[in-house]
Amino acid sequence: MKSVVSQNNVLGKRTIDVIAVAYQRFGELKVFVQSWINQTETNWVLTVIHDGPSAEFEMIMASFETQAPQRVFHKTTERRYKDYGHTLRDIGLKSVTGDYVLLTNADNYFIPKAIEFMNEALNQNDADVVIFNMIHSHTRPGGRNLPPYSYFETNYAPRSIDISAAIVKSELARMAGFRDKTHDGDATYFGDIVNMKAPLPLSILKIPRVLFVHN
Repeated sequence: MKSVVSQNNVLGKRTIDVIAVAYQRFGELKVFVQSWINQTETNWVLTVIHDGPSAEFEMIMASFETQAPQRVFHKTTERRYKDYGHTLRDIGLKSVTGDYVLLTNADNYFIPKAIEFMNEALNQNDADVVIFNMIHSHTRPGGRNLPPYSYFETNYAPRSIDISAAIVKSELARMAGFRDKTHDGDATYFGDIVNMKAPLPLSILKIPRVLFVHN
């Protein structure tokens, strides 16, 4: 993993660590990982963490690791935590080595130019957080009067952003950790990122594009 970070830093690109949490849903997992292999730029490292042991998960991920060596990795926990994947996110944050980190679920998928558009944004502004829009699978997401799989305009505010709709400077994310294991853990995480930067304001950059589909 360190060699990937070093290589991309030489090229002037920030490395983005992607931490994805999974529990079964193996068809969706295959689509998710392939969406990263399909990226037009390569300054990313993906680690998928499964909630509990799974032989099928191990087999699937081993195949992807062969396709993208030193870029795709996987882990399994010794037992199931059943806490929305939040303990797995906390585990993942402790191991990030890149410049930015993206937390997501392994049943989503990202557009092929997601990293390319992130790179373009970061070349213009060394922001603490970069956010982007999404297609949201829920009915009335964030309380908005929208049907499932509608365009969702994000903002850095409660009920207006998904955990997968932002990359965060790794130093801030590591300091914040993922302490809230309840349903509202995502909102707590984003609030903690603000607190880690205090008393200075958090610098936020918005990419006005849809970069992923939430499932």
